[in-house]
Amino acid sequence: MRALAFLAWLGYWLFLTALLLVSDPAGLVGLHAVPVFPWGKFGVHLIAFTGLGFLANAGCWRNRPCWSLIAFLVVYGVTTESLQLLVPCRTARVMDGIENILGIVAGSLLYWVVVRLLQPYLKLNLAAGLARWATPANVAGK
Repeated sequence: MRALAFLAWLGYWLFLTALLLVSDPAGLVGLHAVPVFPWGKFGVHLIAFTGLGFLANAGCWRNRPCWSLIAFLVVYGVTTESLQLLVPCRTARVMDGIENILGIVAGSLLYWVVVRLLQPYLKLNLAAGLARWATPANVAGK
């Protein structure tokens, strides 16, 4: 499970990097134009980086927040936004950088809320599995 979460994070991270650093991200995914949302451009980076923050924390898979990972992702978000100045047809916007940071924080918080909500269930399943394994038949078979 941990390896799968790590691979999902790594794949999403590489895909997001490609989208952020090409001159035509819509063309990269096979669209003719960038989709227009009812609320405008606000939130696109927020949603993308919320997913990144969630998957990165799931890939790290610790019982406590991995602050160095979150700091790395914040630096990554600011760096990729700054690098867009070097990409033709792209611009770096302060608001996008802020959305990147907020998305990382939101994704990390969302992950830890989900972990806290599921933790009693996971402990129950683990305890039930161990109890089944430690039955007299399994112990005697050793």
